[in-house]
Amino acid sequence: MPIHSQCCTIDVTDKSIELSNNVVRVKFDTLLGTISLLNSQNNTPIFSNAYILIHTGRGVLDSREMTYKAFSGLDFKEGNLRGKSVVIRTEDANRRNEMSIKLTVLEGVPGYTCVIRFGNLDEETEVSAIDSLVLDVMPNAPPSIGQDRSNLRYFRNGFQSWDLSLSVPVSDGRNTSHLYSTINSIESDETYLVGYITSSNMFSTVQILGAEDEKEGLKQILASCNVDDISVTTRDSIVSEEMLFLTGINSVRLTEIYMDLLATKMDAISWKNIPTGWCSWYFYYTMPDEQEIVDNTRFLAERFGDSIEWIQIDDGFQEAVGDWEENSRFASGLDELVEEIHRKGYKAGIWTAPFVASEHSDIFKDHPDWFIRDKNNLPIAVDQNPLWLGNYYALDLTNPIVIEHIEKIFEKMKKSGFEYFKIDFLYHAAHQGRRVNTNMTRAQAVRRGLETIRNIVGNDLILGCGAPLGVSIGITNMMRIGTDIATDWRYDWGGGVYECAINTITRSPMHNRLWINDPDCILVRQDDNNLTIEEVRLWLSVVAVSGGAVLLSDRMMDVSEGRLRIVDKVLPPYGKGGIPVDAHLYEEPRVFAVPVESPIGYWSVVAVVNLTEEKIDVSFGLEDAGLSEKIPHHVFSFWDSEYLGLYEDEVVIEDLKPHSCRLLTVKPSSSLPTIMSTSIHFTQGAIELNNLEWSSDGKELSVRVKMDTKSRESVSFVFNNDWTPLKAFINDVETDIQEIAPEVISVRERFKSGDIIRIKFQR
Repeated sequence: MPIHSQCCTIDVTDKSIELSNNVVRVKFDTLLGTISLLNSQNNTPIFSNAYILIHTGRGVLDSREMTYKAFSGLDFKEGNLRGKSVVIRTEDANRRNEMSIKLTVLEGVPGYTCVIRFGNLDEETEVSAIDSLVLDVMPNAPPSIGQDRSNLRYFRNGFQSWDLSLSVPVSDGRNTSHLYSTINSIESDETYLVGYITSSNMFSTVQILGAEDEKEGLKQILASCNVDDISVTTRDSIVSEEMLFLTGINSVRLTEIYMDLLATKMDAISWKNIPTGWCSWYFYYTMPDEQEIVDNTRFLAERFGDSIEWIQIDDGFQEAVGDWEENSRFASGLDELVEEIHRKGYKAGIWTAPFVASEHSDIFKDHPDWFIRDKNNLPIAVDQNPLWLGNYYALDLTNPIVIEHIEKIFEKMKKSGFEYFKIDFLYHAAHQGRRVNTNMTRAQAVRRGLETIRNIVGNDLILGCGAPLGVSIGITNMMRIGTDIATDWRYDWGGGVYECAINTITRSPMHNRLWINDPDCILVRQDDNNLTIEEVRLWLSVVAVSGGAVLLSDRMMDVSEGRLRIVDKVLPPYGKGGIPVDAHLYEEPRVFAVPVESPIGYWSVVAVVNLTEEKIDVSFGLEDAGLSEKIPHHVFSFWDSEYLGLYEDEVVIEDLKPHSCRLLTVKPSSSLPTIMSTSIHFTQGAIELNNLEWSSDGKELSVRVKMDTKSRESVSFVFNNDWTPLKAFINDVETDIQEIAPEVISVRERFKSGDIIRIKFQR
């Protein structure tokens, strides 16, 4: 009995119910209670006999032991998504429990989604977890991807902002990722992606169980929602988050599909532009004062003008963490400081950790019952911070009094004129423990706190930090996606360029989908900085290619002009997110590319990085970097102004030093002379140039500079051996030509916006 729609089909027999699109077929066996996935084109199995488990106080419900009762089919349409769903109802033999399974396929999507509903037909019981997918991997049976784990890697996504997230080999035992994971073969890039595309009500994990012998491969793939022992009363029900299973060859592309669907389902929000600004944290830490913030603001206004937008006051303005009144270093008050920031043409942002409080705070001393408690009804110390001089505790966000308290905090700050709110240490509100409302999951509690802040600040900018990622989607405009940066390569606790660079690359598909990514600040100071200039440039290159926020955090008055010019080269942000080309192949990604499209052409900017301790050779395909033309491409190295030559199909960088970077522009070759690069901006033409023209007589190339430069900068041109450059002019005044390579030249000048560069050629 086939039921067709324009893109998808339901087929029902006495043994099975099948959903299909033009890519996959998902089959529910009504006799066995199992799910199989097949390729629609050749009918080959992708996996077979997966099942579903619900963990209750009465025991574990297994879809293979339930009795099929009925199904209903429906068309699915949400925004641009179209598909077909079936809801399959089953009961256990004693008619005490009901399991309903909703399966959906979407047009063109290489996979299916699954939602589970537990219906309680008996007396009240608790539910601890719902396993949306349990796939036991059997020898010589699908999935073939799991038969030899020596070639397998999985993406381990951390629970919260600071967790190191990267692709690692599948080890024996349990390998756990939060919200989603990819499992891919490093030989074929055959990939499974398993994750959840809703995340408001339950925290979720994907677990890959590896066999002891790597030649035996995987033992199990498990996708699970944590229900936190919520009670379900008689005739009531609880519904899981929606799981997605994708299959394909390109792991990066599957991740992008997943992020797009997650963003759609969670009503993700972004911001009108990519934020730029200055933050007090990485120079002053917990000891900022109002005069220093004013001095930095004045300097920034004079040196950078409207290249930045925000001045953000970080930790240290408050009496104590939890008591959000300004301390004696801010004697004039936050209202006056905000007004001074406004007078300099900037907008004001402020940091809080609204869901925690220090043991020294009045709120903790006066209201210990407001916090998450242990079995003895005592507040639980969720962590300690030496900068806060001891332990700190997490507020119980199920408590209405706590919610009112949070409302008052943000009402006051909004009234002071702040329009940007960095909210930090959020994941502690998900700590296990006793809460006032025992029928809210931890995810729902955190979500409630976040929604409270959003309701108070309205459409202002919210930056999440130290945040559970999934539950924050749709509330935060911007999200820290890595640990704290530092003026060091790497700390034992995780901070520094090394881990920040990995997370900025591996979590780049979240950018402009779930929110704007915040890689963390750029630190360029020449003093009290353990980073080499190579390491500084590496970090700036990764931030620039990511398209995310650009925030400064030095004492700007002390930074040399030479170091400030490095900052000029990443402002304004390009905004478009980078491609993590090899992030599913290496624990330390090497290639991070952003395709650039502008009125003067199409090319890619590629950060080739060495995060290891040894020299390495790095190669990448032109297509992997977002380039499709099957022609040779010119390659130019930005930081050292070096032309590397013409490459076909693949670019190879040999002997890349440890902790170093080559920031490349990779541009299609042309029969006519054209722009190769500039030293003005890292995009090398997209931001700072326009109006590229070739004269009607075929002898002159001209281009317009769009921005002022603060020093002499270069614009480089490339041509083939059919052409000879004769003269160069800036606004009709002849200027010198500098030869970079036999077929690459440049002109240098302190440019003004509107300057026209002309190069006369002879054929």
